[in-house]
Amino acid sequence: MNLPPQLQENIEKWASSQGISTEQFILQAITEKIATLSQQKLAEDTQSNPNQANLYRKDGILVVDAELPANFDINTFIDELREERIQEQIV
Repeated sequence: MNLPPQLQENIEKWASSQGISTEQFILQAITEKIATLSQQKLAEDTQSNPNQANLYRKDGILVVDAELPANFDINTFIDELREERIQEQIV
């Protein structure tokens, strides 16, 4: 890949400071950029269709950002999940 000398120097400096190769640094930078663009695209798509759930990862956890039904009861939901787990352990 032909990069301008100043950019190549910066890449080498940052890669070295992180203890990785220039190739690994470039791969990580590209991966982060694609993830950012993908999340921006998802946000744009969600804004154009606000009823659609927004899915994204945050700190390694899948987050579903959606409006709950008006009659949703979190305590009932948790109780049902507990009961399902108890039944799975019995079987």
